[in-house]
Amino acid sequence: MTTNKSRDQLMCVITESSFALDDVKLFLDTHPCDKEALEYYQNYRMIRKEAMKEYRDCYGPISAYDVAEADVWTWINQPWPWEGEC
Repeated sequence: MTTNKSRDQLMCVITESSFALDDVKLFLDTHPCDKEALEYYQNYRMIRKEAMKEYRDCYGPISAYDVAEADVWTWINQPWPWEGEC
């Protein structure tokens, strides 16, 4: 999924999909065989995964766990996600 979403738009997608995933995980803890809930989980998992990748590719890592470079610590190169654009 390649789009021209802004940093704020991508963070919104990531935040919303993360919330949806956390919410449905609680439901699945008590309803583990609910196929509709499982499909919902998988759908939002993919949405979040794609948004995270697009954000990383365009704006750098969202967390220190996302640093991909083996020879350079790139986490400090961009404004951190909570700082917004400087």
